[in-house]
Amino acid sequence: MNISNKVIPDNVPEHLIQSFQYQTAPGMETDPFRAVGELHKGPPIFWNPLNDRHDGRGTWDVIKGEWQREILGRPDLFTSDLCAGFSQLTGDSWRLTPLEIDPPQHTKYRKLLNPLVSPVAVSKLQNRISQRCDELLDKVLKEGGCEFMEAFGRPFPITIILELQGLPLEELPTYLKWQYDLLHNMDMDAKVAAAIEIRDYLRGVINVKRANPSDDFISHIANAQIDGESLSDDELLGICYLIFVGGLDTVASSLGFQYHHLATFVDQQRQIRNDPSIIPTALEELLRRFSVVMTGRRLTQDLEFHGLQFKQGDWVTIPMPTSSVDPSDYENPYEIDLTAKRSRHLAFAFGPHFCMGTHIARAEMLTALKKWTSKVPEFRVRPNSPVKTHGGGVFGVSHLELEW
Repeated sequence: MNISNKVIPDNVPEHLIQSFQYQTAPGMETDPFRAVGELHKGPPIFWNPLNDRHDGRGTWDVIKGEWQREILGRPDLFTSDLCAGFSQLTGDSWRLTPLEIDPPQHTKYRKLLNPLVSPVAVSKLQNRISQRCDELLDKVLKEGGCEFMEAFGRPFPITIILELQGLPLEELPTYLKWQYDLLHNMDMDAKVAAAIEIRDYLRGVINVKRANPSDDFISHIANAQIDGESLSDDELLGICYLIFVGGLDTVASSLGFQYHHLATFVDQQRQIRNDPSIIPTALEELLRRFSVVMTGRRLTQDLEFHGLQFKQGDWVTIPMPTSSVDPSDYENPYEIDLTAKRSRHLAFAFGPHFCMGTHIARAEMLTALKKWTSKVPEFRVRPNSPVKTHGGGVFGVSHLELEW
């Protein structure tokens, strides 16, 4: 079957062919979660010829949260190999490690990396996290408002992750340009150029850290061993690439949606101010409502999945933002209850590839929530100012003006 110059595989039922563009669909620039929430009115799985991933054919898009968890929990059937595909953009064969490596090989990398991002390790960063949060808030408190993403949403988590890696903060504008081009620019030439520039930059940093190590993440990895052997150049690049790219986008994107919500629903902001003890539960509910990351998997074998015939090599797209507003998982999914204990969310994924940066991310977001509701006066979205959001591989907020 051929639709819009796309060859549809024979195992795809015609009634399940549905085109949806996660970057440019109507509503993405104002509320991407509402935009993808409309998909719940249709089938829980459909074939999306516009979502071409790596082979250009299209993908099975799985909308239902429960089925997303099922796929993420079965790496033997749904491999994460090349799910991000950055090495394909650069014309190389390295893997984003450990994201693009499945068990059992995946386990040895997690054993190496987990101690560096464990709760104990993160507790040693807490003073710096609090200090950085204070520094940024002190800059804007007297101004009566700010553009949130530029003043806080991006620099707060990104500073922490760059310091952790041992990368120079003065290069932040360059890093952010790379991040935008790689993850959000629809121009393929710009995307490829960014992927190559990041690769070459990180290879240079790894070489420096290997020869002259200091007390930072990249130095530790560059001089680490697994089973008595040093990591290869490709293994080192894969690990550093993952930490670098992941640290530039996901927490900042989450913060944007969280503070847009609190600035819009001021009664819930007051609820936190009046009872700070609910902050941990409130954060989990905000994470549940705004799970920002999309990912993908590829079939390792032919498989019947909920009545559909998947074929070996088929790609599956998992838009975890749809799980945030899944009516089969949550009653009134668009509503936020800051005291509800609904932590069974996919903000940090699920299964063996559960995000290894979870503890750092939570520490940053908890610190921000405590300080914004104790140090900053009641804040709102500045009247008549546009709030700009975007879809893509990571949903995010591009512009958010607050006043207090």
